[in-house]
Amino acid sequence: MAGRPGFGPGFQDARSTLYRAEYAAVTLALLAYLIWRSLYLGGLDWLQTIFWALFPDLAAFVPIGASSKRRDWPGWGAGLYNLFHNVLLWGLGFAGSWVFLTGVYWPIFGWLAHITADRALGYGLRQASKPTRLKET
Repeated sequence: MAGRPGFGPGFQDARSTLYRAEYAAVTLALLAYLIWRSLYLGGLDWLQTIFWALFPDLAAFVPIGASSKRRDWPGWGAGLYNLFHNVLLWGLGFAGSWVFLTGVYWPIFGWLAHITADRALGYGLRQASKPTRLKET
């Protein structure tokens, strides 16, 4: 019964063409808006935008570096990777930057573009490499 609702057909897999196409459309819309904003409204720092676009993968280098000698991905690595590759944390960062900077911090949309591009290319969140405290049923 896993993955199936109580009524009606099952849900599409996150690797489906439609799911990936939706994220590709969001990614292209984000990039188009950032380019348009830069050309016609100004005020977009592309170096900062590129930093934020690379930020989730920079955070993923922490477990990679921690495991380089042992050649074993640490049990907490997937959690850290997933933390920086989901829209919820981005949303908190966006809201926090808006409140504390008293305006929209546009370069942080590079981070969102990274997340949506990953989903469009078929990269999802990572599964824990070692058993966690939660037991699957």
